[in-house]
Amino acid sequence: MTGEQLGGGFVAVVTGVLCLVLAFEALRRCILRLRGVSTTAELVRFRTAVAEDGDLLYYPVVAFTLPNGVEIEAEGEGVSHPPHGTHEGDRTEVVYDPAVPTSIVLPSLLPGRLKVGEILAHCVAAIALGFLTYQILVDTF
Repeated sequence: MTGEQLGGGFVAVVTGVLCLVLAFEALRRCILRLRGVSTTAELVRFRTAVAEDGDLLYYPVVAFTLPNGVEIEAEGEGVSHPPHGTHEGDRTEVVYDPAVPTSIVLPSLLPGRLKVGEILAHCVAAIALGFLTYQILVDTF
């Protein structure tokens, strides 16, 4: 087995695993949107953080009350800039997982963020990379 084959196989495996992780995260968000409970929440603030590439990300923090009266404060996915016209104190739709109420999706603040194609693309990439890795290993031994 040559160094190039080992390197190629390693890159293919790592990339395939990353594709699967991203596909499962997209699937989790899809299931949450389909099976989660929808309610109205108040936009409390946008938490800011610096991404690895140096860009500023904004994470919407919302507060809502569960049917049993428990108040929840949860953070949504980061975006590169807050949606235009969105301010603290605004009411927005939130979809949460009843088992883990802090696991949320904000469809009204992040329209179009979830695409079925996203899940399929990651799965296809993972399968293709798995096949490539298999071929490299079979040709090697």
